[in-house]
Amino acid sequence: MTATDSAAASRADELYRIHLHHLDDCPACRKGVECIQDVRMRRAVRAERPAADEGRPR
Repeated sequence: MTATDSAAASRADELYRIHLHHLDDCPACRKGVECIQDVRMRRAVRAERPAADEGRPR
């Protein structure tokens, strides 16, 4: 894994942690109601994850 791969993985992990905290803190998400911030965070995590997984060995 190169430094770039490591940075992408760290970024993806950080976005995922932020998203999990949002799910815990957001009243709408806790009720199962979709909120726009949750949608944006899911998109960001999904966009970052392939870049992080690209350099990982299978």
